[in-house]
Amino acid sequence: MANFVDWLAGRKSMEYGEGEGLELALRTAEEFDGRTFKCRGRGARHSRTSYEEILRFIQKELPDYYNYTTRVKKYIDRRGIPQVQIEIAGSMGLSRQLNRYNPLDMAFFIKTESPAPSRGRQFS
Repeated sequence: MANFVDWLAGRKSMEYGEGEGLELALRTAEEFDGRTFKCRGRGARHSRTSYEEILRFIQKELPDYYNYTTRVKKYIDRRGIPQVQIEIAGSMGLSRQLNRYNPLDMAFFIKTESPAPSRGRQFS
């Protein structure tokens, strides 16, 4: 079903990745140097976040005592611009293995923002 939705959205060259820890998220964010990101997490929504701020958030602000799973989806949108969606899920204890709800678990969603379209000729 996800491929059908991506096809309707005009996304091409889909690449999926999944890994334990935060290394995949860091490597993927480094590929999009100079871009801005949207970040959504527990009680917070931020847009126009710089690349450096996303790296700092992943490296320094996520607690070390969580077990993280990272999912990445890279694609090319309708306008031919490479985009990425990163999902970081942090679980504490055995809740992930037992598939139980834990109120301490957290999830963060990070997406690249589309750059502003060029306006072409400007008339004065």
